[in-house]
Amino acid sequence: MYDMNSIGSGVHERTPISARAAAASLQQPRSHFKQTPSNTRRQQHQDNASIQNASQNSTHSDDELGRLVSPPKKNRCTLPVASFSLVVVAVALIVTWQVFPTEEIVVKFLPKFEAPASPYMGEEAPGTATSDSDQNNGDGGIDIDIPLENEVPISDATSVPSFMKCPIDSDELCCNGSPQNCELKVNETMFATLHNAMSTEEGEFTFGFNHYKTLEKAMVAGYRGINLDVCNCNGKLQFCHNVCDYGERVPQEVFTNVVNFLKEYPSEVIILIFQATTEKGPIVWNDLYDEMKQVEDFEDMLYVHQGEGKEWPLLGDLVKSNKRIVTFYFNGGTCTDDICPEPFLPFFKYTAETEYQSANLDELRNIQYSCQLTRGPGGFKGDFFAVNNFVTPPDPEASAITNTQKFLSERLTSCANFNGKRPNFVYVDFWGEGVTSQLVQYANKQMASQKEKEEQKERS
Repeated sequence: MYDMNSIGSGVHERTPISARAAAASLQQPRSHFKQTPSNTRRQQHQDNASIQNASQNSTHSDDELGRLVSPPKKNRCTLPVASFSLVVVAVALIVTWQVFPTEEIVVKFLPKFEAPASPYMGEEAPGTATSDSDQNNGDGGIDIDIPLENEVPISDATSVPSFMKCPIDSDELCCNGSPQNCELKVNETMFATLHNAMSTEEGEFTFGFNHYKTLEKAMVAGYRGINLDVCNCNGKLQFCHNVCDYGERVPQEVFTNVVNFLKEYPSEVIILIFQATTEKGPIVWNDLYDEMKQVEDFEDMLYVHQGEGKEWPLLGDLVKSNKRIVTFYFNGGTCTDDICPEPFLPFFKYTAETEYQSANLDELRNIQYSCQLTRGPGGFKGDFFAVNNFVTPPDPEASAITNTQKFLSERLTSCANFNGKRPNFVYVDFWGEGVTSQLVQYANKQMASQKEKEEQKERS
């Protein structure tokens, strides 16, 4: 359609006008179109004015109408283009992950966790760590060099490994996978222990997890010591690793799974070791005890020790009495009116522990450094001895070495002789690596055999 204003100018331009204006011009009475020269000029002037008015009052500007009548732009995001873009992005991510130090960058921006004081001097640890004069040169005659001719892989953790199975064709009492263990006192027994047991990849802990698989699977695989960090997350107790935003386990869920495991395997004894993390709020141990009481039969299985300096029972006694959960706590926390739950025992009143901050394998191999006692009662007066066998931060490649038969045997033997006492709690990360639970089971059988020989010698 042509713009009537261009008539007489000698130039005919295609200028779009509004549809409303065009309609208005077509609806004029036919009498306005008489073919006299004067009328034609007058009518032309009136039509021009009318069209101008209509154009100004139109709901669409010329630019808008141009967009309306223009053909739509072709969609360039076709399937081949989208596929190629995805491939480019994937390749870029892979190259970035392999070439750039992404892990170091992520760690740099993670929250920094403050380690507890070493030695920790809370109410439950009034003594000091053993001084150098209390320790010897590493030649104490204790041998935990146990050859494992048939190492049993436990990475799947779908069934109880053969070395933890009690005899099925015998009425003999069985404890933690062996009848021989029943003759060991609790403080004579070695326990394969999960360091930060709640912190697992399967448990959806985002960064810095200590294990790939859950503590429930570890119990099936033969681990009988469980270390758990207790946090106050917005007024609720959770098992977390220092902070609440990178992974948590619900206490009642964990306690339910523990008691269900013990019901399924009535020969087993579990040690729970709770560590208070107070950065997000206070930890009151009575509150955790209340969580236990919400789980059916859990409280009934808790062992109550008679007090510091009192003799520990045999594993067989715990199995026969069905008091098969022993609980410790450390790193602070408080008790209501200074009265703690009866089953809760202050860990470092009963236990001496080796250095827990070894940065690499070389530091772990340094006996003078890694086997020294840093927490617990002074002069090694404790009933238990804990050996930390991991590096900080958690490293699965290091654990694949530290949890081997050779490394474990050498380290446990060295730390035992260095301090003059056999280990009780063997703390590890990435429990699915290596043979920790199997070696511990053989070490317990070795201890039971030695004890039996000594008792026979005394009777003769």
